[in-house]
Amino acid sequence: MGRSRLHHTPEEKLEAARRYRKRYYDRNRDVISANHKAKYQARQHERSNAIIPQETTDLPAEGLTPTRMFRSQRRHCNDRMIDAEATLTCLINGSSTKLLDRLVQQFRAADMGPWFQSLKTLLENADKLREEVQKYHCTTLQQYGVGKQLRQVELTAGRVTSFTKVSEDVLMHAMSDPHNLLDCYRRGELLYQKTPDITTL
Repeated sequence: MGRSRLHHTPEEKLEAARRYRKRYYDRNRDVISANHKAKYQARQHERSNAIIPQETTDLPAEGLTPTRMFRSQRRHCNDRMIDAEATLTCLINGSSTKLLDRLVQQFRAADMGPWFQSLKTLLENADKLREEVQKYHCTTLQQYGVGKQLRQVELTAGRVTSFTKVSEDVLMHAMSDPHNLLDCYRRGELLYQKTPDITTL
């Protein structure tokens, strides 16, 4: 014959479990508190180390709590992205489609040497900007994880990459066969003619 039930209803079982947990805590209060305190301090230490990136160690640290420092770094990241967007706006001069239309029309009338040089310079500047935004993307992902800041960086990175691709497409058509560039332009088959215009945000 088995032993008789101690608790017959779910409420009695719940109450018995609470009593058992309370007795356990009363017996081991010091050990539990010390473990919780150690975990809390470890989390705070990791958080404070993650907040101070290598690039922004020139920020004044005195008088800044970790929360204020985090906000200040977030503003710093936003400022960098605003600068990147401003640089992209200067490169495209307001509209990538209008800029590339002007370049193709200048290709008809201009000497090829200076035209190629101006397009290569434009591409070099776009590539430098793309590398810079990629670096921002990596640091933002490491510091903040996924979220609003990363989405903002990814938006700018996508715009810069799109502009680089459409500019390279024009250059490749011009280098392979100049007449092919003009024919594709007339038919509307160039990549920039088929993709959305990159404009100022």
